[in-house]
Amino acid sequence: MSLPEHIVLVPSAAFGDGRHPTTRMCLQAVRSFSPAVPFRMLDVGSGTGVLAILGAKLGASVAVGVEIDVEANRAATTNAVRNAVSDRATFGTAWPDGPFDLVVANILRDPLLHLRGQMVARLARGGTLVLSGLTSTDVAFLVAAYAPLLGDARPDIFASEEWRTLVWRRATVPSA
Repeated sequence: MSLPEHIVLVPSAAFGDGRHPTTRMCLQAVRSFSPAVPFRMLDVGSGTGVLAILGAKLGASVAVGVEIDVEANRAATTNAVRNAVSDRATFGTAWPDGPFDLVVANILRDPLLHLRGQMVARLARGGTLVLSGLTSTDVAFLVAAYAPLLGDARPDIFASEEWRTLVWRRATVPSA
């Protein structure tokens, strides 16, 4: 399957082929909020690797995908090779050290709540955090859980169908 930016994915059971509204919103967020200079990106629950691969294509010097599904990591690694970004986009089950300028997670509410400390700890000062895989009823829970860790900043909220994506951008994440 071919996606915008000419990303080619091998067929697999891994999530993130570009057709789901949450994946599309995350692809748009990565395009819109990636820094103009080389940056470091973390993709939590990376599935096919499509978000990390896009980050690498947009200038990430490091794009790390963390995924508990070993088969998805194999598919993501193959996808990185097929898209000529395997020197910058890597995938595995272990959490890397931060900081990261862009942290993206397109997973469900409960894992997002459970992993919030790990994700925010790896977010660079003034970085951008993108959370997706949410319905409208999940938003209040996530904002309440993440805002205290981000200096009580509030996210921008994007919608597609019943799905929501939260983005804490550089301008809204305190630098102290």
